[in-house]
Amino acid sequence: MNSNDDIKIEEIINSDKLQYHEKRANLAREAENLLSYVDVSDQVKSAMKSGILHDMNEGNRPYRPRYILPDYKKFLEQGSAYLNIEPPKDFYEAVNALLILYRYVPSITGYPVYVGQIDDCLEPFADTVTPIELEKLMRMLLINIDRTLPSAFVHMNIGPKETRVGRLVIQLERELKKTIPNVSLKYDPDITPDDFAKYAIESALDVIKPYFVNHRLMSSQLGDDYGVVSCYNTLRIGGGAHTLCRINLKEISKSAENYNDFKENKLKDAVIALAELTNAKTKYLVEKSRFFESSFLANEGIIDLEKFTTMPAVYGLYECVEILSGEKMGHSEMANSMAEEIVKLFYDYIKSEPAVYCGGTEGKHGVHAQSNIDTDVDVTPGVRIKYGEEPGVFDHMLLSSKLHKYFDTGCSDIYVFEETAKGNIDGMLEIIKGAIKNGIRILSVNCESSEFIRITGYLVKKKDIERYFNGGLLREDSVVLGAESLMPGHLLDRKVKGLNGSVSK
Repeated sequence: MNSNDDIKIEEIINSDKLQYHEKRANLAREAENLLSYVDVSDQVKSAMKSGILHDMNEGNRPYRPRYILPDYKKFLEQGSAYLNIEPPKDFYEAVNALLILYRYVPSITGYPVYVGQIDDCLEPFADTVTPIELEKLMRMLLINIDRTLPSAFVHMNIGPKETRVGRLVIQLERELKKTIPNVSLKYDPDITPDDFAKYAIESALDVIKPYFVNHRLMSSQLGDDYGVVSCYNTLRIGGGAHTLCRINLKEISKSAENYNDFKENKLKDAVIALAELTNAKTKYLVEKSRFFESSFLANEGIIDLEKFTTMPAVYGLYECVEILSGEKMGHSEMANSMAEEIVKLFYDYIKSEPAVYCGGTEGKHGVHAQSNIDTDVDVTPGVRIKYGEEPGVFDHMLLSSKLHKYFDTGCSDIYVFEETAKGNIDGMLEIIKGAIKNGIRILSVNCESSEFIRITGYLVKKKDIERYFNGGLLREDSVVLGAESLMPGHLLDRKVKGLNGSVSK
């Protein structure tokens, strides 16, 4: 340990801005990073140093998967010997069991990123309590999650069927107006009743919950046992993602002599390095730190190594296309065609690279569009159009649908609508149906007047951001990330959509 390490650790210990749990997490990260990095080639090191390849600050020696999706339904059916929990017999016991297990589910954030397909888990117990008890218990569950798991990357799923539990999640989240948990509605027009979808849209325009997920597309690729976690990552229930590393398409394009050089050489070289880094971290996690051998979640079948995968990712497509073509995505057919060609190339390249421990995506790497982090400056999330440059809603969705199909482990878009959208929920439903029909994977809709801001995939409140900049103590660590992303990511420049396809600032 050198003097710089001493200083970092001392700063964490003596900070008056960090709470105890935050100091503990930061100290653990510093301890991990005292070790040398996992063994990678000079080519990978060079790509990381140049900014082409980024490891998402996961740490030098991974000892837990980045994202875990426990099979909570299986847990409720069988109980847990490790936790000394019998299978619950009523709604009270089911809620209690879930709250206990949440405290034992790790992730890259230190909190579970997935708290379950909550309607599948709890609807079987709904008849064991009165309607009044049901609502009160669901309220207590949601409040408990918000207070004890203070990270906006915590994610809950409902749908595609309407259930009492699912409807209560939407009702209560709208009443409570919290950022945690994030909520996704698996939506299928053939399964999800229109009145339930409209109920969800009304909520989304108010509190940006829930997301709308293309259930038909997801289940065709991952099966029905998938979950949406963290920002908008789609993975197998009972599985998860070992790691998420990414390449910066903007930086790759800057190093290319021309478009052909980019396609045939620079992009391919970057993908080879990305796959090597991804495999190195995954092998260390599974074979060296032996997470799956030591975890009771694996020993009791609540998670299964064979359902895990990796999530090599891209970001900065918009800037990449602009540099290579001189044209803007969303406003030029040439740029749009180039964007799709680049995404397809990335998909083909990464799927052809060797992958280890990726049973969750049939032995191949998963493919992801990464939504940026707080240190990114002047580079657009994933394959989105740069904020402030979005075309009309229909052109925007048409382009997005062409790009989303290549990302089996997650891709999404965010649409901000005029206040008048609240008075035309039928029109909003038709827009969402059209987006789903055309192949958009996941979309978030909200209204310009909302108290909430969807940063990339997670939510923060405007008043919490103000409190952060005024030096106030914050319970949710994700507020810091959101506040720091706000200006560099140009999030306040998002154009507002009209239901007729128009856009405005």
